[in-house]
Amino acid sequence: MAKDPTEEIPDDSSHRSELELRVSAADDTDPEKLKQDRHNGGDFDEALELCGSWGLWQKLVFFIADFSQVFCAIHAVSSAFLSATPEHWCHVPGMNAGTKEQASLLKNISIPWDEEEGFSKCTYYDHNYTALASYLSGDSWQPEDLQEHLSNNTKTCTSWVFDDSVFLSTLVSEFNLVCGRRWMMATVQASYMSGLLIGSLVMGQLSDRFGRRTMTLYCAVAATVAGICASFVNTYTFFLVMRFVIAFLCAGLMVITFVLVTEVVSPFARTLTGMLYAFFFGSGIAILPGIAYFIRSWRNLELTIGIISATLISYYWFLPESPRWLASKGRTQEALKIMKSIAKTNGKILPSDEHMLALISRGREQGQTKPEEADNPASQTGEGGAGGEASGWFSGLVAMAKNQFTLVRTPVMRRRSLISFLEWFVGASVYYGLIFSGSNIKADPFLMIFVSGVVELPSTIIFIFILDRFGRRPTMCGLFLVCGACCLLILAVPQDKIYINFFLVNLGKFFDTAVFQQSYIYTSELMPTNVRNIAVGTSSMFARIGCVLTPYVIELLGDVHYAFPSTLFGILSVMAGLLTLLLPETNKKPLPETVDEVEAMGK
Repeated sequence: MAKDPTEEIPDDSSHRSELELRVSAADDTDPEKLKQDRHNGGDFDEALELCGSWGLWQKLVFFIADFSQVFCAIHAVSSAFLSATPEHWCHVPGMNAGTKEQASLLKNISIPWDEEEGFSKCTYYDHNYTALASYLSGDSWQPEDLQEHLSNNTKTCTSWVFDDSVFLSTLVSEFNLVCGRRWMMATVQASYMSGLLIGSLVMGQLSDRFGRRTMTLYCAVAATVAGICASFVNTYTFFLVMRFVIAFLCAGLMVITFVLVTEVVSPFARTLTGMLYAFFFGSGIAILPGIAYFIRSWRNLELTIGIISATLISYYWFLPESPRWLASKGRTQEALKIMKSIAKTNGKILPSDEHMLALISRGREQGQTKPEEADNPASQTGEGGAGGEASGWFSGLVAMAKNQFTLVRTPVMRRRSLISFLEWFVGASVYYGLIFSGSNIKADPFLMIFVSGVVELPSTIIFIFILDRFGRRPTMCGLFLVCGACCLLILAVPQDKIYINFFLVNLGKFFDTAVFQQSYIYTSELMPTNVRNIAVGTSSMFARIGCVLTPYVIELLGDVHYAFPSTLFGILSVMAGLLTLLLPETNKKPLPETVDEVEAMGK
């Protein structure tokens, strides 16, 4: 256990004066030391150490904040059940008339049959159905009586009959999202991923301006309301809008709670909390099939998800504001109050309020923009006056564009950035692609989603230790290659070998989950300090673009051949793994501070 710094501060005036001198001496520190302090969090980290930087308080906040990921995961994967495609065939005149036996016979003679695909889903024979129905309604008829009314010509369906033995209703059955409208079903998930993309870009800025706790509460309440409203929509377009809004708000919960936890824990605990972040997301995925199993109507399922999301409104009572954010805004008394609460919960004894305020204030001064940081967009996220707000946002956008260009302007940075972008794109695409691939391999949807969530739980824990023991580059390369091999092997397995394909999909998901989580760590260590945030943010944007495209790959390529999507994912994974070998090892090495340092490394 870390030694308590306050144990070396006896409660007498002479030693307090010594501490005051030590704090005030920071004014005389050389500019390079101040710059390094700003990168390390300045004296705020020292104040946090006095309170305990990985004690009971941090563990409780980590659990409370990341608990929101359970509901974000449920929303993200719910389309597997909301827009599930039941067995279906063309509805033709007379098919629902007469007895069940007559309707079955009419189905057999009116719907084309294929040995591999079964009954055709998009065409039917152009028979004289009026005459056929009149024959079938009679008491006595012979099969030869029907021949003159049959035809070998086919027509395209305009309406369908959906089997309700598994799902009572889905978006697909209600809005006829099949055959020529199948792309509209893929758009349901794509709209959600688009919301995540936009929300990730916007919510971080809003939380910087209005606070972590405030924006988390707004997102939690709004996501609950939006989830409930989505269950009452009566048009396909309106449902897409509501899915986009829900994802936009969930992106806020994902980004802001991640930042909040990072700001209140010690640097050594950030890798642990960053990896365990996925533990809650995987738990949500595993919980969803249990809910969907008992609620087979998409409207009732969406309503239930919205209602249980109201649990997050309890953040009003349990989620604290980030004291680091409060200090950055000059609200030092509020920050001090929270830090006293941290110390009390962690069993620490703090020095006087004056000493703590001096440390907090010094941290704030070091966090403000200096002339040499003018090119760093991360230093320009503070609030400006009312008159300069618009220009501040514009300056921030200009600085962001300049720093994004910095990512690809020089050779070494360009190689690191482009490979990182590809890694994020592939990791995210494969992650969601494997989750939603159950329909292509004919797996039970409830079992498929449950297992895909369960495999994340050990993956997030096991590879924490492997990553530090063997290093970033070989671990990332190996994970990509093994995941790619699992995906490629599906091509060699017949579709009717459901459980073999099921095993390969979830084994690939096990490795890709670790890839997705470790990308945050590896990319941040590859990039210099002044563009680190923008590099991770841009990489995340490429990941979201991959997520938007993935539903179309699953649905449209899966229609051509069940293994085409997994083969594409396998090729991309192998490519990303091999390209990772062109990156340097960063484990237990100093982080680069400038682009010049990166270029001097030569790799």
